Amino acid sequence: MSASSLVCAFPGQGIQKPGMADGIRETGVWKFFERANDILDYDLGKLCLEGPAETLSRTVYAQPAIFVTSYAIWELYKSDYEPDYLMGHSLGEITALVAAGAFSFEEGVKLVQKRGTLMEHTGLNGGMSAILGLDLETVHELVKQVTSGFVQVSNENSPGQTVVSGDEQGLESLAVLAKEQGAKRVVRLNVSGPFHSKLMESVAEKFEEVVNKLEIQTLHTPVISNDGENILRDPEQVRKSLVTQIIKPVRFIASIEKLVDLGVDDFVEISPTQLLIPLVRRIDPRLKTTLVKDGGI
Repeated sequence: MSASSLVCAFPGQGIQKPGMADGIRETGVWKFFERANDILDYDLGKLCLEGPAETLSRTVYAQPAIFVTSYAIWELYKSDYEPDYLMGHSLGEITALVAAGAFSFEEGVKLVQKRGTLMEHTGLNGGMSAILGLDLETVHELVKQVTSGFVQVSNENSPGQTVVSGDEQGLESLAVLAKEQGAKRVVRLNVSGPFHSKLMESVAEKFEEVVNKLEIQTLHTPVISNDGENILRDPEQVRKSLVTQIIKPVRFIASIEKLVDLGVDDFVEISPTQLLIPLVRRIDPRLKTTLVKDGGI
């Protein structure tokens, strides 16, 4: 491994907003929006430029918007970087897999479209809440104390920021416990279901049918899995990760700690706006962080 080791990372939901693709509208990579439009059967580029925000915030539209915008930025600047690893937060793992050569951009659009549709229409009672100001261990202990409803940790984002998923009863019970424990805030997230939890098993089963038909290639650059443990390289690893990610937590803290153990000291976020860099700085401030966005660095 080189003296300085680099990871390029892609964001998940949270960066979607009108104007998110302004900086690449007049570049050669705008063709990726045109290619996506043919698959999606609506004008994704216009949605990313003009909104409306209410539409763009819906999972079924947000996921293709984030995937295509992030991937287009990658295509614009990838010649400037030779990452030792790639990674993505939640949805961003699919962007990382396309960048690593697992499957084509077009297959990625189809996969994200199906994923977004399934996650938009879960038919499930529940959602997600961010617990701010409590450490991860404390949140895990509070989850164990919930006796009514269901709740589990779903995003281990950074010290002091943990997301939980559950049914309404479970989320309400945990919110009370968290506030009693001294949480700064408990924020209900604007999402359409209890993502990254066991409650999503029916969605994962449907998504598995799609993933099983996907032709996956061996990766030319390893991808750090969202589970914080595995390094994805071969097709069957990738296939399994795509499905289990729906029901398992995003262990972002563990993923960054693993990268540090592997010798990575340079973290580059490929995104129109920074979402992951603030998390990384709280996890390990020794890492050099860079945002590569639509207008350059």
